[in-house]
Amino acid sequence: MGFADYPFTSRYQTIDGHRLHYIDEGQGPTLLFLHGNPTSSYLWRNVIKPLRGRYRCVAPDLIGFGRSDKPELDYGFLTHYHYIRELVAALDLKDVTLVLHDWGGPIGFRLAQKEPQRVARLCFMETFPFTFDWEEFPLAARPLFFAFRRRRLSYWLLQRHNLFVEMVLRFSTFRHLPRSVMAAYRAPFPDPRSRYPIRVFPGELPLNDRDTEARRAIEEIENGLDSMAQPMLLLHFHPGAVLGRSRVAWLTQRLPDLEVVDGGRGLHYVPEDRPERIAEALDDWLRRRLPEPVHDSPPTPEVAAEDDRYGGPLTWAFAATEHGDMVAAWSPQGLVMLSFADDAEDGRAQVARRFPKASLEAGHGDAIHALLAAPAETPLHLVGTPFQRAVWRALLDIPAGQTRHYGELARALNSQARAVGSAVGSNRIALLVPCHRVVPRAGGLGGYHWGVARKKALLAAEGVKEP
Repeated sequence: MGFADYPFTSRYQTIDGHRLHYIDEGQGPTLLFLHGNPTSSYLWRNVIKPLRGRYRCVAPDLIGFGRSDKPELDYGFLTHYHYIRELVAALDLKDVTLVLHDWGGPIGFRLAQKEPQRVARLCFMETFPFTFDWEEFPLAARPLFFAFRRRRLSYWLLQRHNLFVEMVLRFSTFRHLPRSVMAAYRAPFPDPRSRYPIRVFPGELPLNDRDTEARRAIEEIENGLDSMAQPMLLLHFHPGAVLGRSRVAWLTQRLPDLEVVDGGRGLHYVPEDRPERIAEALDDWLRRRLPEPVHDSPPTPEVAAEDDRYGGPLTWAFAATEHGDMVAAWSPQGLVMLSFADDAEDGRAQVARRFPKASLEAGHGDAIHALLAAPAETPLHLVGTPFQRAVWRALLDIPAGQTRHYGELARALNSQARAVGSAVGSNRIALLVPCHRVVPRAGGLGGYHWGVARKKALLAAEGVKEP
């Protein structure tokens, strides 16, 4: 998967009659990524890719940015906050970890202070939940931003010539941004009118030369920092542009529960410079901070043998279980089948149809109860085509309490969602090879060989709400 790739499904939420674009990838604890000027959710693509296997990653485009609508608005700080707050409410996001950069920082800090029942943790980098003066502003950027804050000059520089994308973004990373990446950042702003939201933000900076509504709102955030109870992670990059050593020390004195982690070399748009480092540090911090380890899941069975087909001896058994009546079959190498059945006769017939050349010997139902009590101790014997077996092995990696989309598995296997869906449907080792944890990206539960009602019950027992 390439550095420039944005392999996510676009979603939209209508707020005040305007569509806000966002992506919603993966399953698990919710991470909400907020960007700033002049970027979009595209900024976070290479941070989200390694995290979406363990977390639910939600990343919106601010109104007027990315693929969101660009209506006639003032595009002030509080307007952006309003749209993000409404999106969070519409998606009913709770126990959220905010991941913040640039203007996403003040927006996220305000959300955390106003709605602490939704925001549980914050991770931030190169942002400013505080007011500041020109002396603190990066020396090399002062003349340019001074011009950006003048009405006529800002129109010429930012709307006519798009300098925030062409100059500020381009020269605020150590990494050379490929043409494909720059094209993605230019795409939402094809003409002067579309660039008006970019132009507004410099004038909203909480500097000491203007008493604006935005400055007063960010001053309110600053005054509330010492009373914020949420755990926070600050990723500090060198030399950075916004958060120097003195400001990091200042934040350390004011935030009650702050951990500072060195992110390494980076300028301002650090998700472009160091995406892998950000993902790694965030994952490590969350594993220590979340109430329950996000990686820990009951041990999965081991695959002891694999075959294209099987015609040897099988021991089969039938038993009533907490999940329903089930039939199981074992080869000398391991479990080849675990299926729901109407009765013992139906169970034996299922095994015979699945393995027509096998010789069957009846066993005792207690063996089924034993394997369900200790699934990790049950070796598996996968019988199917090489591709089917590859899909079934991928299913074994889905933790209990999480789900995956067919498309996610297809990307991991370099295949197509339809082919993966067919292989998932061919699985005959229920529960232990958890095909019930695969759902459609479009929503709903999708199909299940043993019935959608049973799939819903299995997911509910694992704490998964219906997608």
